[in-house]
Amino acid sequence: MIRGSSRTSASSDASWGNRSAWLVALVLYGLAAGGDFACHLIDDLRTGNQATEMSEVAVAFSAAVFWPVDLIAMVLLATR
Repeated sequence: MIRGSSRTSASSDASWGNRSAWLVALVLYGLAAGGDFACHLIDDLRTGNQATEMSEVAVAFSAAVFWPVDLIAMVLLATR
């Protein structure tokens, strides 16, 4: 391709828009995962135990990675 042709710039603009949309989605997912991680650790501290154990961190991390499934599970368990 010739540098500066309309085909080259049009394809890079579409690629940039697609990449930025994925970046925004990834950042939002990461923020939600971080919030879910913090909520699980805070809930563990409110149960009376003032020390965070390694098993609690592992559960909070796995729940944070799969936070959409975790939210659905919390709703379903709360209705029981």
